[in-house]
Amino acid sequence: MMIERNLDLNNRIEDVRPQQTVVQPVQFELRDIKAHFDESLNAIKNQYAVADSLMAEGKVEDCKNIWRSQVVFIEGILDFYLHEMSKYGLYKMFKGEWSKSEQYKSLQIPILKVEEGIAAAESKEWFFEYLNDRFSRDVFLSDESMRKQLNLIGIEFGKAMSIAFPKDTMNKSDREGAYIVRELFKRRNAIAHQIDRDHASAQQNDITKEYVEECASQVTAIVEAVHSIAVDKG
Repeated sequence: MMIERNLDLNNRIEDVRPQQTVVQPVQFELRDIKAHFDESLNAIKNQYAVADSLMAEGKVEDCKNIWRSQVVFIEGILDFYLHEMSKYGLYKMFKGEWSKSEQYKSLQIPILKVEEGIAAAESKEWFFEYLNDRFSRDVFLSDESMRKQLNLIGIEFGKAMSIAFPKDTMNKSDREGAYIVRELFKRRNAIAHQIDRDHASAQQNDITKEYVEECASQVTAIVEAVHSIAVDKG
């Protein structure tokens, strides 16, 4: 006896994607934001020992690739710090706890977000959530974008550079700081996007531990300067 097969087409099942959990952005204090940077920097510096051991074993290129990755990571934690500071500073302005910068006054917000804010009545959480989404895809590592972003949150780029890289005058510090930021970003891009190879010759740029340590020192100086200004603002 043959069993008849059911050849009827089953209804198509739609909308079966697993629901993603929405994570609410956390509002961190200045000390927490700085601690995130410090913790990340220490984790990156721990890789010096790995690179040293590879060099001792004669694995020079493997060692240099660790150093290259450290440069990318160092720039990465600077970018994350600037993202956290952007949300912090703008939210402070929104609540009236920091004086509003001229750039803040012309900040454009989609009308749907404005409607959400109106519906939220007394709550200001919607604005912080908007900032988290607004800046999540931006990179603030070029000298121009860093200048704009710091000025947006009321932390003058020139003042931050004068603290980070003191010179005879603020103008000199500004130029020196912009040059350092520009060179850090340039090397980060070369490593991240073309494994540090020169476009003309296809040769890999050389790298040393001293260079990586200098990058870490420069980025730390920038963060310390921004942090000190933010603390003074209250």
